Order: sequence, then C-alpha cells, then structure tokens
Amino acid sequence: MIVDDQQFNIEAIIIILKYGLGIDSEKYCDFCFNGKQALEKIKNNVKENGWCQYNLILMDCNMPFMDGYEATQ
Repeated sequence: MIVDDQQFNIEAIIIILKYGLGIDSEKYCDFCFNGKQALEKIKNNVKENGWCQYNLILMDCNMPFMDGYEATQ
C-alpha cells in the first residue's frame, strides 16, 4: 500500500516500482491519500485469523486528516 497526500509522490513511487524493480503497482498496490483512508482499507482487509493482506505499507508522515504517525499507532 502506498499512502501519500501528494499525487506526484505516488506517481514517483509507481515509476520506481515499475522501472526500478519491475513491479506492476497497478496489480499489486493499493493507494490512499491520507492515514484515515489507509486505516479503513486495512480494517476492511483483515482476514479471519487477524492478519492483513498488506506485506508493506509506504506511508507519508505529514498528511491531512490523519498523519502517518497517528495511523501507524
């Protein structure tokens, strides 16, 4: 999951993943624009065993509504 309030930053990460690492971000990544959206996606994806499907979350620390620090807690 990529979480950032700036569309430019998300697009930059997509380019790095695609051309630097060969990862199809459209297939393997979800995108959110603040910590509150990220938490909602995580809560909706928790499996019965309590595990979430996301192996990695790249989160900006300074965002509106809920910053990365608060979302991580």
